[in-house]
Amino acid sequence: MATIVIVGRKNVGKSTIFNRLIGMRLNIVYKEPGVTRDRIYGEVEWCSQVFNIIDTGGFFLGGKEELAFKINRQIEYGLAEADLVYFVVDAKDGLKPGDHDICQSVRKSNKPVLLLINKIDCKHTESEVLEFSKLGFKNSFLVSGEAGIGFGDVLDKTIKTLPRMTKKRMRKSIKVLILGRPNVGKSTLLNALTKQERAIVDERPGTTRDVVRATFKYQDQNIEIIDTCGLRRKTHIKTSVEFYSMIRAVNAIEDADIAIVLFDTTEGVVDQDRRIASMVLSKAKSLVLAPNKIDLIKTTNRNRIVPSTYKSFKSLEFVPIVPISAKQDIGLEQLLTCILSVHAESRKFADKTVVQNMAKKLQNPTNGFLVSLKQVNTGPPIFRAALSVKVKEHYIRYLRKSIRGYFGFKGVPILIKTKSVKPPRSRYSL
Repeated sequence: MATIVIVGRKNVGKSTIFNRLIGMRLNIVYKEPGVTRDRIYGEVEWCSQVFNIIDTGGFFLGGKEELAFKINRQIEYGLAEADLVYFVVDAKDGLKPGDHDICQSVRKSNKPVLLLINKIDCKHTESEVLEFSKLGFKNSFLVSGEAGIGFGDVLDKTIKTLPRMTKKRMRKSIKVLILGRPNVGKSTLLNALTKQERAIVDERPGTTRDVVRATFKYQDQNIEIIDTCGLRRKTHIKTSVEFYSMIRAVNAIEDADIAIVLFDTTEGVVDQDRRIASMVLSKAKSLVLAPNKIDLIKTTNRNRIVPSTYKSFKSLEFVPIVPISAKQDIGLEQLLTCILSVHAESRKFADKTVVQNMAKKLQNPTNGFLVSLKQVNTGPPIFRAALSVKVKEHYIRYLRKSIRGYFGFKGVPILIKTKSVKPPRSRYSL
């Protein structure tokens, strides 16, 4: 599929344009410059043609810091991957020296370029855009990412420039979300699994801000891996950008099939790790625990990691634990195999006859009967229990534990819906 990359100075509206074109707010848009750092991918459909689009961070011109260097490298990767470049400039700011510098980098890519003169919301700026002709690009467009002005012409020119590409029916991906506290190795894991530098890795906590997605294939199965910002306790959040990053990460749980909760083995499990795991299960999503950085643990002590983790995550004995080192590529095959296994478990339908026979052997609730029990859905598995009396949570836990004992459902939350019915004439009516 053809690919477009959006480039420009910091705070010229690249993420606003990206969100506008893909039709959803995938990237954080904020007045503070330099919010976007990684390459963020989306898909655009126009006149029955489909293409990928990449949002990038703002160029750090002359940036000597390591983080600035890494952000610029992400932009270079995007330029190398693209078939067409959207070069965004700011009509309100006017032509800046930085625009000339970026222009040179864009020209070196030898890719066709559309110049998007953004923020023409105010009428007085329209007469001032002529100065951008100094950049020498043949195709320029007046647009407003905020107001949605001018993008019909941009997209019409885009599909004339790109090779024709219609949308292919792709096999559905397993959506795997990486969650954890800051600096536990989430972006390193994303890069290791995809075998490319998709997210910036830095020793400073809070490097990842947007939700970063990448798709790859493992054992003939498409997997979409989703990296998120580090989740701190709300009382420890210091900036608005970090707050919105956290909201995006939490919202991403709803869209995921499986969550990997990553934590630093050298630090051990803390309360926030337990909160994150609990949040995943409360949204009825499958869960895998991955103690990371085991390369820093003595080999003779690594066999203690799994039992120690189970001890720290009480009542999560049904959740698989896969110790890994994302940096050293240790345990990643086992992690991917575990993901496929957990996904299969979440789609499993228990044998109806076995469920009925199991129900006959179960203890009845106090002063009542378990009239029937059957599985009604998958992903996650949902069971409906018909009961002659209202029951308390401890009986639901008993049913859930019994179902898991018979059918496994490793790593998968089991939902039980109750239904009140009249007591049967006989003990069971299955």
